[in-house]
Amino acid sequence: MGYLMYHEAKQRGSLDFPLDYHYVDARHPRYDMPFHWHEEYEILHVLRGELSLTLDDERRALRAGDVAFIAAGSLHGAAPVDCVYECIVFDMRLLLKSNDHCKQSIGDILHRRITVTPHFPAGSEVTRDTVLPMFAALRKRFEGYALVTLGCLFQFVGKVFQHEAYERRPVEAAIDQRKALQLKKVFELIETQYASPLTLTELAGSVHMTPKHFCRFFKSATHRSPMDYLNYYRVEVASYALVATDCNVSEAASVAGFNNLSYFIRVFKRHKGITPGQYIARARTEP
Repeated sequence: MGYLMYHEAKQRGSLDFPLDYHYVDARHPRYDMPFHWHEEYEILHVLRGELSLTLDDERRALRAGDVAFIAAGSLHGAAPVDCVYECIVFDMRLLLKSNDHCKQSIGDILHRRITVTPHFPAGSEVTRDTVLPMFAALRKRFEGYALVTLGCLFQFVGKVFQHEAYERRPVEAAIDQRKALQLKKVFELIETQYASPLTLTELAGSVHMTPKHFCRFFKSATHRSPMDYLNYYRVEVASYALVATDCNVSEAASVAGFNNLSYFIRVFKRHKGITPGQYIARARTEP
């Protein structure tokens, strides 16, 4: 179940071109995006439908053509609504192999001296001139696509500075850092213990809060109650098991931490809109 890891730590692309491209539709095992973070940057482009993106406590409704910029270390998750989107996850240090003037600008982003605007609407100059041609090159993979991609990334950063699409600020306040660390600790506990009977008291205790305080804290960041999110995560684990392994419904329920099959089916249908059996059938019939 490695795709559900909250802290993604992996080599992106190759050593000389550290960039991953993903095309995500309803058949993708990570169509619903659980909360996670990574040490690389991400640019996400919505092709169709709507994506409800929660990024560092703030929820944004992205529609077709919209672009999101996700900074390194930012906690984020998303819920698609009849949505198709694409994204790249890349090491910003890829752009440091340049002259000193460019290094200064890239360094401002890397060292968080500035915060890039997280949302670029459809039709904006930044989206039109840099993001769309970059994703077109990554989809088509024509000869020279890596050069086009790299050029578009440089141009993207250049447009950010040209249009002042950023906020210049000091290092994150200690309270914000503490909140992010607490959330990450909870998600890591869920990742490692989802198959066990986790309780609200245990989740709250992992960050030294009372259950009542923890519920308010967790919901303000994720817009879900802690136990609802735990069940959502378990359903995502089961969904992956159903389409990527030989597990039957009962086995997938057990793998995900559900001890009662009837309850699993009810929770699965509440989150997915269909039963596990219908989910398998749809996955097998879709091209």
